[in-house]
Amino acid sequence: MAFQVNSNVTALNVYNNLSVHQAKSSAALARISSGLKAAGGGDIASQGTAATLNAATQSTQSSISQVQSAINRLQAADTTYGEMIALGQKGLEVAGRVNDAGADTSAITAQLTALTAGITSINSNTQVIGGVWTAALTPDVGVTTFTATPTAATPPATQNTAGYTTFIEGTVDLRATNAGNLASLQNTLQVLNAVAANEAAGIGQAQDTDIAKEMMNLTSANIMTDAATAMLAQAMQLPNSVLKLLQ
Repeated sequence: MAFQVNSNVTALNVYNNLSVHQAKSSAALARISSGLKAAGGGDIASQGTAATLNAATQSTQSSISQVQSAINRLQAADTTYGEMIALGQKGLEVAGRVNDAGADTSAITAQLTALTAGITSINSNTQVIGGVWTAALTPDVGVTTFTATPTAATPPATQNTAGYTTFIEGTVDLRATNAGNLASLQNTLQVLNAVAANEAAGIGQAQDTDIAKEMMNLTSANIMTDAATAMLAQAMQLPNSVLKLLQ
């Protein structure tokens, strides 16, 4: 009965192992070169997590933009209130001189008229980013919106100390409310910036590969590939060795 060598099982096993190590080397190299866990058929789920966080980050960035815009408007409103109060204080000073001995009442009246006109002009004509300074503000701050709309001041009803005193007191109250809203939005902006930073870190943790770990995987796979290649060369000679023994 003749002896036959139909296949080299050892060589096939070594070849299969070589293919496995080459695949691992290729996958590790893909993750290192791209920086992504999902590269090379890796952690595909990381893409879904990163996509969800990316959507959340975009929403947060939109809120940051809206809140910053609202802050800019409220800061402009604060300046507006401040300038009207300054004119009101000047009016109060001038009105207080009307009873001075030898006072030029006609000049005082003219100056008070001009001061009141200045207050009215600032109150009515001030614009911020192309819109009136008292435009409604409803920035998105996350789950809901925050309403902070500056209120127009009421100019002095009479050009005397009582009229300017009433105007100053009312405008100071409006400025105080505006300042409270401004402080709230500034704190909200800090929170949103912190949220955005954490979301960015989360995206990195979800999708970015561990380069050190993948370098180890690549080195290990390359070593095993070199060893398997050497073993395959030896295993391929086994049929020849058997045939030589049979000769």
